[in-house]
Amino acid sequence: MKRPAFSEGVIVAILVSLVATVAFTVLSSFFPTRWLLQAMIASVSLVYVIYLLVRSQEKTGRITVVAVWGAVTILTWVFSPSTIITLFVHVGLIWLVRALYYYTSLIVAMVDLGLTLFGIAAAIWTLLYTNSLFLSVWCFFLIQALFVLLPKDISSGWFKTKGRIQKETSAQDDVFEQAYLSAKSALRQLTTPH
Repeated sequence: MKRPAFSEGVIVAILVSLVATVAFTVLSSFFPTRWLLQAMIASVSLVYVIYLLVRSQEKTGRITVVAVWGAVTILTWVFSPSTIITLFVHVGLIWLVRALYYYTSLIVAMVDLGLTLFGIAAAIWTLLYTNSLFLSVWCFFLIQALFVLLPKDISSGWFKTKGRIQKETSAQDDVFEQAYLSAKSALRQLTTPH
C-alpha cells in the first residue's frame, strides 16, 4: 500500500472536523464541557492513529500501538485534570505513530514534530480568533496532511546530497564498465580461432 496523498489528508481533515463538531454540539447539552473535550480529543486522536496505521506500509506492532494509546489515554484522564495537557499528549501520540511508521530518519521525524507543533499552534490560534471548533480541528488536520510531502529518510526526496548522487552515478558507471568489458571479452573469445 502506498503512502497517503495530500488530497486524502484534506478529505480526512474535513471529515474529522465535521464529525467532531457535530458530536460536540449534540453531546454538549448532556455532558460537562471539560469531560466532553477530553473525550473528543481522545476519540479524534484514536481515529487518526488508526487511519495512520491502516495507511502505513509497516504491518508489525499495530495492536501494541493501540494498546499503548489506550493506556496513555487512561493515565492522562486519571492524572491530568487539564484539557490542554490531554491535547498535547494526544498530539504527541499522533506524532509518535507517524515517526515510527512513516520515517526511518530521526531528522525527518524532527521535521515532522515541527509540523505537528505548527499544526497545534494554528489550531489554537484559529480557535481563539474564530471561536469555531470546526475551523480549529480542520486547520490542525489540514496542516497534518502535509506530512506526506516529507521523505521517508534523508537519502530520498529533497534531502539527497550531492555526494550521494555522485556516488550512485559512479556505481552505475562501474556496473556498465564491467558489462562492457565482459561483452568485449566474450566477443573476442567467439571470434578467435581455437
